Amino acid sequence: MRDFRGDTIYFIVVDRFFDGNPSNDLGKDPRDFDPTRTDFWKFWGGDLRGVIQKLEYLQRLGASAIWLTPVFDQIDEVIDIGGQQMTAYHGYWTKDFKRLDQHLVDRPDEVRVFARADTVFDELLGELHRRDMHLVLDIVCNHSNPHIGEARCELYDDGKLLCRYDEDNGAWFHHHGDVGDWNDLGQVQSHDLCALADFNEESFAYRSYIKSAMKQWLDKGVDAFRVDTVKHMPIWFWQEFTGDMEVHKPETFMFGEWFQGGCWDPASVEFANKSGMSILDFAWRNAVVAALANRSAGGFQELAAVVERDHQFRDATDLVTFVDNHDLPRFLSISNDPARFRLAMLLTMVARGVPCIYYGNEQLLHCDVNGGNDPFNRPMMTSFEETPLVRDVSALAALRSRSPAVQRAGMRTKWLDADRWVFTRAYLGSCVVVATNRSDHGCALEVSGLELAEGRHEDLLGGAPLDVRDGRATIGLGPRSIAVFEQTRALPTGRAVVEIQAHGMRTQHGEQVLVCGDAPELGAWDVSRAVPMEWIDHQTWATTIAFDLSAGREIHYKFILRRAGAHQRETGRGHHRHVPASGHATWRDQWRA
Repeated sequence: MRDFRGDTIYFIVVDRFFDGNPSNDLGKDPRDFDPTRTDFWKFWGGDLRGVIQKLEYLQRLGASAIWLTPVFDQIDEVIDIGGQQMTAYHGYWTKDFKRLDQHLVDRPDEVRVFARADTVFDELLGELHRRDMHLVLDIVCNHSNPHIGEARCELYDDGKLLCRYDEDNGAWFHHHGDVGDWNDLGQVQSHDLCALADFNEESFAYRSYIKSAMKQWLDKGVDAFRVDTVKHMPIWFWQEFTGDMEVHKPETFMFGEWFQGGCWDPASVEFANKSGMSILDFAWRNAVVAALANRSAGGFQELAAVVERDHQFRDATDLVTFVDNHDLPRFLSISNDPARFRLAMLLTMVARGVPCIYYGNEQLLHCDVNGGNDPFNRPMMTSFEETPLVRDVSALAALRSRSPAVQRAGMRTKWLDADRWVFTRAYLGSCVVVATNRSDHGCALEVSGLELAEGRHEDLLGGAPLDVRDGRATIGLGPRSIAVFEQTRALPTGRAVVEIQAHGMRTQHGEQVLVCGDAPELGAWDVSRAVPMEWIDHQTWATTIAFDLSAGREIHYKFILRRAGAHQRETGRGHHRHVPASGHATWRDQWRA
């Protein structure tokens, strides 16, 4: 699986980003387009050409991966749901997973994206990859389009009708009606979500269709999947799905939307650990909003409490973090406080996980109608200026791309109260120090245990420099501010470079985990030459090792816990792995007590 931890994701609702080709604004039903951009349930004209035209802006911002709402062919009609005339502008009412939607392409014949290689989608992929940027495609496996009123919910395979909901002889869909009890897992996984026809994952025909479609998008060059509504399908389906995708294209990164999932939801933690994909970290988002938008009494302590539970996850550094998204009110609709919003954004950029910026965040975009709830959290992008926040985000995106500490390390709290939080992230000689202050007053914090080298360190965000002596420093912070200090060391290089992670051992302060094995790079079973590992969280340690002599061969190794001068080895036969002949790999292993 490709490592996204050095990336900064930018999430675009395509219809609301930029209209690069007005000729595609009108669909087959002319009622679906609103040229005044006042009806939030209609199409407003954003398209793939518009994304291409703004790639230079996105690259200057520091975005290295672009997440697009689904680009699949949507239903064409305007549907009355509860008296509201609605369209599929958002991309989540798919009728054909093997075609592009007509509103997004330059020419009508481009909808047949797999029949040619010269569509606007191909051009977008080429431009992204030329810039060393990546495409995250939003996919929906749980449901198709609505079956309500005159809408019949038809499903197509590159234009060929496969089935209709009301003539479902092949049992492609469940037919149980909408979810009535959200505490009933059976209903959540087999009933409809807002009259959207729920796929029957037991159907071999359905599974074959959806997996073949997604493999074709990967063959096109898509780099990653954001997977919609994962809590609405059983985990066995996702394990089959991710396993097939991994075999087809092993470097594919995948993360799922388990709504309101995170460390406080055991079912979502189990999904993240066992499904084969990561998840969006709603727990982080909710704590950020509580601390900085709602000014909760707990403040930063609520964020630190989320991080304290990172050990629950197979790898918390793979969680996708965010402040805003398309399903929740934007921060600035909850609290129109640009200074604290800046603090929320920049803190998320340097915390553990892969940060995701919702389109327009960097331009302070928001619409407060109905409290900013859906669909008013999806206004049209109106500005592409180089603002101070754009420059700050760009600076931290560059840090993320170069710093092993920001990409791989855990978070060690050095100072914490409701209003101030100082933490460090250290990995193999690289370190960042992050200091935050949400109060309306400046402060000076005496902090010890910093992993920075002796001497002067500049604040990447332009604040006062830091003078470190014997791991101690006084950090000066202005009101509602954040400071970031960096020390970056290159990771080991060699024919093959492997990150080894060990999970499942509960360690205490002063203890150390090492890895030792039959390879010369792992000490050749000499414990005195075993490789020390870095603390990531309470049950995770990691290190990165360059293999030259052992590249391309099988190796055998064990983890060792060193406490009070004694060594406790894993039980059993240890771990056996094949070192790549070249390139990079990540090995995630479980401690065997």
